[in-house]
Amino acid sequence: MSKVTNAEEKANFQVLSLGQSGTMVYIVQKILNTLGYELEENGNFSEDMEQAVKAFQSTRENLVVDGIVGYQTMKEMDEASNTI
Repeated sequence: MSKVTNAEEKANFQVLSLGQSGTMVYIVQKILNTLGYELEENGNFSEDMEQAVKAFQSTRENLVVDGIVGYQTMKEMDEASNTI
């Protein structure tokens, strides 16, 4: 078996932003709600979700506060939710 490298994970990650919808948006909503944000879990990347992402990003020193869920933001969210 081959192990997926960090570079491959980054290359395959779909960046999520305002206006998008789907399963990955729903998963991010669930993670954000686990972290204490109160979002409707509907799979739609709304302005409320963008604000929640920005709020989360502002709690991390190494993240740009842009409201976009890129690879690094998703990794940080995942790590934060695993500590709860």
